[in-house]
Amino acid sequence: MADEVRTERLLLRRATMADLDAIHAVLSDPEAMRYWSTPPHENLTESETWLRSMVDADRSVSDDFIVDYQGRAVGKVGCWRLPQVGFILARDCWGMGIASEALRAYLDRRRSIGAPTVISADVDPRNVRSLALLKRHGFVETSRASRTWLVGGEWCDSIYLGLKL
Repeated sequence: MADEVRTERLLLRRATMADLDAIHAVLSDPEAMRYWSTPPHENLTESETWLRSMVDADRSVSDDFIVDYQGRAVGKVGCWRLPQVGFILARDCWGMGIASEALRAYLDRRRSIGAPTVISADVDPRNVRSLALLKRHGFVETSRASRTWLVGGEWCDSIYLGLKL
């Protein structure tokens, strides 16, 4: 499988530890992390552990990419654990179509390699922007569940979505 995917504006590439400062800026931002499965990272060590797991991930079960925009790591898109997709971007990149462009490129890549045949997503129902993005790319709701994630002392619900590739 290719380690890079290029679009008109973006480079999706495998993570390296050189991405630490840029990724920490995203993962420590309370607004960017509002609907993530963990609270914002309080220190660089938390982000280093997170990034190290991405760098060292077994490619047979993980297919995750750094989103590089204008030479800067601005987030991630992909499946930390196949087939569940996730994405996060730096706040200064919101509203620019970057998430849509990255997700489209990632899904096209998955289609080109032929497996798995379904990609899934688990989204907090309050995350209307992510839900809208996924639906624009063809994801459909498959189910809902209450109190699925305990994040920073707050119970969060889930909307599950799927996309047949």
